[in-house]
Amino acid sequence: MPSEQPAATAKLNWSLRRRLLLLLATLRPAATLRPTWSLRRRLLLLTATATLVAWLAGGAATYFISHRQLSMLSDERLQSVAQTLLTLTDHEIDEIRLAGRGLIHVDEDSSLAHRYRYQVWSPSGELLLTNGHAQEQPIAPFDQVGFVTRDFEGAQARTIVAWSEDRNKLIQIAEPLALRETFPYTAFASLFGLFLFSLAALLAIDAWMIRRATRALQDSARQLTQRSPTDLRPIEVSAPPREIQPLVKEINALFRRFANALENERRFTSAAAHELRTPLAAVKVHAQVAQLTRTAAERKQALQQLLLAIDRASHMVDQLLTLSRLDGMIALRTGGSPLRLDVIAGHVIDEVRPLLDRRQQRIEASLSACEIAGLEFGVASLLRNLVDNAMRYGPPASEIRVTVRSEDGHGLAIVEDAGPGIPAEERDRVFERFYRLYNEEGDGCGIGLSIVRTVAEVHHASIDLDRSDLGGLRVRVAFPMPSHPPLITQG
Repeated sequence: MPSEQPAATAKLNWSLRRRLLLLLATLRPAATLRPTWSLRRRLLLLTATATLVAWLAGGAATYFISHRQLSMLSDERLQSVAQTLLTLTDHEIDEIRLAGRGLIHVDEDSSLAHRYRYQVWSPSGELLLTNGHAQEQPIAPFDQVGFVTRDFEGAQARTIVAWSEDRNKLIQIAEPLALRETFPYTAFASLFGLFLFSLAALLAIDAWMIRRATRALQDSARQLTQRSPTDLRPIEVSAPPREIQPLVKEINALFRRFANALENERRFTSAAAHELRTPLAAVKVHAQVAQLTRTAAERKQALQQLLLAIDRASHMVDQLLTLSRLDGMIALRTGGSPLRLDVIAGHVIDEVRPLLDRRQQRIEASLSACEIAGLEFGVASLLRNLVDNAMRYGPPASEIRVTVRSEDGHGLAIVEDAGPGIPAEERDRVFERFYRLYNEEGDGCGIGLSIVRTVAEVHHASIDLDRSDLGGLRVRVAFPMPSHPPLITQG
């Protein structure tokens, strides 16, 4: 038993190790299991395959065309030999007949015997002349005039049967195909070497062209991989191809947007941290004052001031969150949808009615049906900030006027108050973030009109500031109507 226990323990350990390896294999990301592929190699493979196919097709076409042309030239040469033999044999046959020798004569001249076998026959089928050796069997049937490929002396041969001009002699010639094709095969063997050289040259040219064509991608990838996350310089590629230019352009545009977003975030964070110090410091001061009070009346008054300071800080935080959310929606380029401007204005007025009752203010609303295209959260934030500013800077028991209507292809949102208004020379600067007029007496934080301008820019809307009939500020925002749909993008 003691000897079996270590073996069982080792077996158990091996089983646990095996299960652990299997678990790690299953937890491995799927992306690491997928084989990567190279664009350059794939293009090279495709072009090499196309080049090889074209090379083989061209070589085959060249071979067959050349073989056919050489076969036609060989036939013409064979026909020329037949005509020459017919002309020469007339005189020789006449001499044989005058000498009284036999009619069958064997031509022992070896000039043609190594390549051709020929027979000359009379119209009655009598063999008059042959070369090599006496042969009474005709090379081909007499009625098969012309060129025919047939078996002759145990091999394939090209034969011709032709009559003389006076039709008193018939000649038959056989040429072995092995002798005929010796020269073409030798020529094709020489050409094959040239074809291989041309194939290698074409593949080398393909590789050079693909490497040159993909150099822009390689340069872009190298510039992207060799930079830090905060390095948002544009990619610079010399002479990129037309297909790569949109990609490089969009990447550089994305870098510019990232750079602007980071810069806005730095400015926003710095300004927000600076501006939040004031309300937080006020909260701390009022809390300290509340601790030092001696009577219940002083403590009550200090706590009221503390609650007011907390409300101001909370309002600033809400405004900062709203501004941050708007910046995020701009960065995402969220698309717009049909909206009822009058309905959104009615909801905003219902939200602020408790504050109106507390300040003893009243709103005179004239809301006509008006449809625009935009972001509901952005439009609601714009109207809420306009109404909130009118409430904050308007005196108690004053009137606020809210008007929504359509005019000249635009949806108008007009908010008027009875407050101090904004001087004409300050109307451009009040839209800057955290900017406040020196003579402001309200509890604003300098972000409301910045939110209004941001929403207006996103919706391609225009903003006009003017003097109101109520004695204060009149803000007029004109949204494009759906007949002229806006592009909800950042310009």
